[in-house]
Amino acid sequence: MIGCVVAVVIAAGVWAVGTYGPAFNVYLTPPSPRTYADVALRHLDAGLRASGPQWDDARAEVTRAARDADSLADVHDALRAATRVAGGPHSVFLTPQEARDLDGQATQEFREPTVTTADGVTTVTVPAFGSASSDLRDRYARAAADGIAAAAPGTCGWVVDLRGNTGGDMHPMLAGVSALLPDGTAFELVERDGRAMAVTIRSDGVELAGHVTSVGSRAKVTGAPVAVLQDGLTGSSGEAVLTAFRGLDGVESFGEPSYGYTSGNASYSLYDGALMLVTVHTYVDRDGTDLGERPVEADHAVPADDADEAARSWLAQQGCGPG
Repeated sequence: MIGCVVAVVIAAGVWAVGTYGPAFNVYLTPPSPRTYADVALRHLDAGLRASGPQWDDARAEVTRAARDADSLADVHDALRAATRVAGGPHSVFLTPQEARDLDGQATQEFREPTVTTADGVTTVTVPAFGSASSDLRDRYARAAADGIAAAAPGTCGWVVDLRGNTGGDMHPMLAGVSALLPDGTAFELVERDGRAMAVTIRSDGVELAGHVTSVGSRAKVTGAPVAVLQDGLTGSSGEAVLTAFRGLDGVESFGEPSYGYTSGNASYSLYDGALMLVTVHTYVDRDGTDLGERPVEADHAVPADDADEAARSWLAQQGCGPG
């Protein structure tokens, strides 16, 4: 009797993995090109622009390519085109080699945030971050958080420098500067059907969809004026940090319009290591404005190279720094 029960449990487990596993990149046997394409298309169906005739055509082309394919790689070109259609210009399909190269490049080019103080003004430089390394993610977030905590006693005003931040992973960026932001919803990620997820600032970092990126409990240093610097390369997750500061009292932005990738990507890894980064959300700020993949204008439009000087002049008007 026990043996029968065990057999039934095992059979049920095998059925569950076979039925639902591919959605989570778990397979009992290597997928055929058709199964591979079907799994990818189910992910792409969530894309911000995955509706209408253009998407129908792109979807049909993936199905056709899979039907004629001898290998999974034979479907890549069709999936690359379909990813762009489903998510728009912020979306990308990477072959297994391209995905490995991108992560390797991001790891090699890793830069920690820097925190420097002069005349009572502390500048927090927030660079791009795209590595998959959890150790580097933690190191990045804590470098900013530790620097802010150390500088706070001698700081009367802050500069958050997002110039050149082309994006990557917003979680360590937001966790790193969370002491400068009030607890609560910083902005929302909204899908095309209107469903929203809150990006929530906490005393110890940031939370999204139940996932917490923590830097440990930190004292808030809100209340001092904050100048945010931006330029035409401030994009994607860099714009997420920019959005988190929008609508706050005592915060002004300086520089040039941002890149215009004010949207969130979902990451889907396929069986062979190919990666789809698919745009599924737009940013809606705390005032309810859907930024809709448009460049974010600075409060004070100045050339990017002059943004720091303009910010310090504004901070001096707030009583911080040399007059």
